[in-house]
Amino acid sequence: MEMLKLSLVSFAVLLTFLATDCNGVSLNQDLTLTKSQKEALDKFKANVLPKLTKDYQKSDIYLIRWLRAKNFNVRAAEEMLMSDLKWRRAEKMDNIHTEDWSDMEEEFPWFMDGYDNEGKPILTANYDEWDLRKGVVAGKLQRIMRWMTYAQESGVRRVRELQAEGKNVTQWDFIINMNNFNLVQHGCIQCLPIYTTFVANYESHYPGSCDKIMLLNTPQVFEVILNLIRPIMSPQTREALKVYNNNRDEWDHIVFSDIGRDQLVKEYGGTKVRT
Repeated sequence: MEMLKLSLVSFAVLLTFLATDCNGVSLNQDLTLTKSQKEALDKFKANVLPKLTKDYQKSDIYLIRWLRAKNFNVRAAEEMLMSDLKWRRAEKMDNIHTEDWSDMEEEFPWFMDGYDNEGKPILTANYDEWDLRKGVVAGKLQRIMRWMTYAQESGVRRVRELQAEGKNVTQWDFIINMNNFNLVQHGCIQCLPIYTTFVANYESHYPGSCDKIMLLNTPQVFEVILNLIRPIMSPQTREALKVYNNNRDEWDHIVFSDIGRDQLVKEYGGTKVRT
């Protein structure tokens, strides 16, 4: 099958051939277009480039993300991208990295911990350290939701930084230690908007940006939350999401088949020590 492949270094479209099929959206798939998809990209670019103000927004790899989210329906992808730009202006997303997050870092920490074997950055969070109900009762619901959006923004921003360095990276990984999750602290009714907003924002503004979303040490009771958020996940996100229980023997070899142990701290089975 004739395919067109994109180079992250030059973002030029090159002619190549694929010998095998890919499962999910791998790096190879992310950088590869069929002839009809390339034609859709060209049309999409002609429509949206005059409306884009950031250099990274004009790159092929950025634009393809929106087309993939809408199955290369150019009109739908354009509407989605324009909606995202409007949201970014309204939410002042260009300033989110300069906001003071010291309180959130202490109460609801997450970390850009390391890289998988393909160079994708890894964002981790440990539920043991979070008390969502306490934060919500204290009137911090909106701030917590923005903090979680900041996590998503940080993941895609780190990917762009790696691309600027010439790395063939298009996605990031998200690993969450669900140990001690409970419905009182983490799944209270007042907490539910945190989960729905997180997933809705991901699908609307960062579609397909995660390669792997792994929940470790997940208790059965978390199924209540999964039943709430699965319906608003895209098929691609549902495929990326892997939920594992607290039997480390079942997930340890899966996690570290693609990640060096020195890239994750001990809570995830790794050997890394944060400084």
